[in-house]
Amino acid sequence: MKNFSHKENTLLIKVNSIISVVGFNTFCSGKLKFFNTIIKPAVTFISIMIPVLVLNLTSCDTIDNNKVEPPPPLPDDAALYLSMDGVKAGLWVLNANSLKLVDSMITVPAVPWYVEFSPDYNIWYSIWGRLGNEKLYSGTTSPLKVLNSVQLLDAKSGLVKSPDDNYLIAYLNKGIDIFDRTTMNLILHDTSLGGGKWTRIAMSKHQDRFYFTIRRPDRELIGFGLFDLNELKIIDSVLVFNPDEYPHMEDADLVLSPDDRQLYLSVWNWRHGGGFNSFFVIDVIEKKIIGEFPCGPFAQLAVSPDGKSVYISNPNGYLYGFQSNERMLRYDVVTNTMHKFLDIGGTDRIVVADDNRTIFITTIYGGDIIKVDANTKKVIGRFPLPLDSLGRATNTTRNITLGRYFTKN
Repeated sequence: MKNFSHKENTLLIKVNSIISVVGFNTFCSGKLKFFNTIIKPAVTFISIMIPVLVLNLTSCDTIDNNKVEPPPPLPDDAALYLSMDGVKAGLWVLNANSLKLVDSMITVPAVPWYVEFSPDYNIWYSIWGRLGNEKLYSGTTSPLKVLNSVQLLDAKSGLVKSPDDNYLIAYLNKGIDIFDRTTMNLILHDTSLGGGKWTRIAMSKHQDRFYFTIRRPDRELIGFGLFDLNELKIIDSVLVFNPDEYPHMEDADLVLSPDDRQLYLSVWNWRHGGGFNSFFVIDVIEKKIIGEFPCGPFAQLAVSPDGKSVYISNPNGYLYGFQSNERMLRYDVVTNTMHKFLDIGGTDRIVVADDNRTIFITTIYGGDIIKVDANTKKVIGRFPLPLDSLGRATNTTRNITLGRYFTKN
């Protein structure tokens, strides 16, 4: 670095003093004429100061970003339902604004992995059980309490609700069980969906239809089927994967865009030795792959309600030992490009609020629930899972769902 002369040092002190007086924001606003009159006699010093000025000016975006107002609060009754595993397995409810625990219900030893709600959010639905004794439960949200349960036949732990609120679809075993939501009567159990317990389901936001993963008898993933809940049958298929090109793929998550046009799929496989992980974008109208990007092992997905972003987590490799690369991603739907979102390792389940800005994420390391502002990419809240009396982590968050919890005044 060049040593400044006495004259240059004097001018530098003056410039720094002026910045201190008028404030850095004024300096960033482009009011530099006063500085020009000070440094004009020192031509050599101007050439030295230009990089300094440019550096300071390029820092203005960071200052402005820090001034971005935080997202407005969500509705007072907005609540996070945590599917907990461990010594206190069950449903835990947090206020979505304060991240304070407001209710819980123990379901030990089983875990209620997925949660759905009635249209008024007064009733919840979930599945739990062990060793083939899984049941579909319903109960009240405020307070948490079980009301009813029915035995599952071909399904296990997965649960989704149709957009018209008429059906509950249980899956993740030998097939699917379809129930009437209000009566919880079984309408259909079907083992024809390809893939059995490996089947993923992505429900439409507008029609009583869902996509599911299709596998050949040798378990090679070849594409997706479209199941119509009114006709109670498969009505179409989207076969986009040639196993010769995409062998041994295991699906990690599957979601559908709000406009029902694109499927987003995360997979892992062994074709690169140590485990290779991909995020696929599939146009279900054109029936073709329009994007493939590397992602973390067992990546979980969440689409923003406006359909412009897909957030992609990066958990560790669970029993397989894959390491998180300490990075969470955001796929830009409009530009079909991938971007780094957070430098946080071990991110897992994600839910995006209706404001398209407030994001809740579960983490593998330590088990905290973090609240993130999508605009600034900053953590704006945290719920640390409580430790036991010996300081040990004895509970783990398996899933997270945004709902409502009504408190009495």
